[in-house]
Amino acid sequence: MSRSKIILLAGVALVSIASNAQASFLDTDFWCRTYGCAVVHDGQNYDIYDNYLFSTSSCCVAVGGQMIGFYLRADNTNITGEIGGSGSNGPNSDQSFMLGISQDGENISLSGNDDGDGYLDASDTFGAFSLNPNTDILLDGPGKSYSHSFFISSRNSEFSLRALASIATVTGDFSSTIQLGDIKLTPSISASGNDGGFQYGASANTANIMIVSGVDDLGDLTGIPTQIMNFGRAEGIRNGNGDINEQAIRLDFLYEMPNYDLSMGIGSLNVDVAFDFYREN
Repeated sequence: MSRSKIILLAGVALVSIASNAQASFLDTDFWCRTYGCAVVHDGQNYDIYDNYLFSTSSCCVAVGGQMIGFYLRADNTNITGEIGGSGSNGPNSDQSFMLGISQDGENISLSGNDDGDGYLDASDTFGAFSLNPNTDILLDGPGKSYSHSFFISSRNSEFSLRALASIATVTGDFSSTIQLGDIKLTPSISASGNDGGFQYGASANTANIMIVSGVDDLGDLTGIPTQIMNFGRAEGIRNGNGDINEQAIRLDFLYEMPNYDLSMGIGSLNVDVAFDFYREN
């Protein structure tokens, strides 16, 4: 899959080439019907990952091998529930992330009086508070966590989703105060629903889909591509003829940032997460 990028306290985006999606691809394409494929959808466009080796006109990707990205045109992942979103949940230029005040060093007991947008800006206010040895300033609001999603379907293939995380750049104090293992990761699956007007899952099947245990943070995705999900239904996610959206389910990835406070200093952390699909049977 296209390379995803996480900017700490910002967001995630898939990078590739955009085009128009087509209906019923899984039902009509010879290579997908015969040899199996996976299709990634962003709500508007799709990517195709095949088992057939077009470069050598032969079958097929070896079991345990990476599926071939043949037709890549999905544009961005989406903020969960917001098709066509910007791909990040960062504040605008006149806003900042909300900070909360803790009197025990852990639980936020006093925060800004937010005007409703979830970010700190000129219309927000703070009430008076007292200081004690445990008083701390902590990250609060939407900067604390971020969820992005994409849609997936498949036909005639058992496969897995694997990911590899790495720190691309780091500056300032974050080089010693924040590590990949500090960023929590929770994957989940939505079988059907409506996401920003995109109706999905009417002809999809989630049988034999497993979220791999033991992957709890980005530190678990270092070194080699690590399996996050396994799609074990031989017939694939597709459950019958229909448009791509009807045959797709949504994969969600919740990132929870570390309990940042001012003692961790200042800096930036740019993390790459690369997703790919591997044939499993």
